[in-house]
Amino acid sequence: FWLKSAARAGPASRPARPLAAAAACAMGGNQSQEKAAPPAAPPVQAAAGLSDATAKIEGRIQTLEQKIQKVDAEAKQWVEKAATNPTAKARAMQCLKMKKQYEQQRDQLMGTQFNLENMAFQQEQADVTATAVAAMAAGRDQMKAQQQKVNVETVEKLTDDLADMQAEFKEIQDALAGASVAGGAAVDEDELAAEWEAMQEQAAMEKLMQGAMPSSSAAAPAAQPAAVAAASAPS
Repeated sequence: FWLKSAARAGPASRPARPLAAAAACAMGGNQSQEKAAPPAAPPVQAAAGLSDATAKIEGRIQTLEQKIQKVDAEAKQWVEKAATNPTAKARAMQCLKMKKQYEQQRDQLMGTQFNLENMAFQQEQADVTATAVAAMAAGRDQMKAQQQKVNVETVEKLTDDLADMQAEFKEIQDALAGASVAGGAAVDEDELAAEWEAMQEQAAMEKLMQGAMPSSSAAAPAAQPAAVAAASAPS
């Protein structure tokens, strides 16, 4: 009896394994899907996020300011009605409580806004500092590259070469000038001195001759009027 009942119950109890396997697969699939979740979106830039948050807080502060003014005006109205309306005091106190709550919220938001603005300022300063550091690093690298191309030894060698070239050119010029002098005839200093004295004597004679020429020229004009008078006299 037990064997028959087991044989009958056996085929009916077998499908439980595929169900369990399917459940396990489903659970494993869900876990794999949870693990393979898409990556989160990249965070918004800090500067943009701070500015947006500051603007949103500013709008909220303005709204609270309007509410404060409104409940303050309502409280004043209830104070004016205190003589005629028995609930005016309670309503005025309620308006004042709301005003205090709005003022507290406004003060908290103003403190938060200040912190955000300070953080944004620090972020800007950090960006400026990072830019300056990057520029300084780039300048340092350029200076290193230039220094590798031109160092102290190269400059000293260049100046030495220039000095040698200038000295060589000077020697060449001196050699050319000496060759032109050596190519001419030899000059006697005594002969030059004698020629100089002769030139001085000739200049002195010319001056004496120029001084004697006016007397002879004056005698010639005086003789000309006498000849003209003799020719014109009657015979």
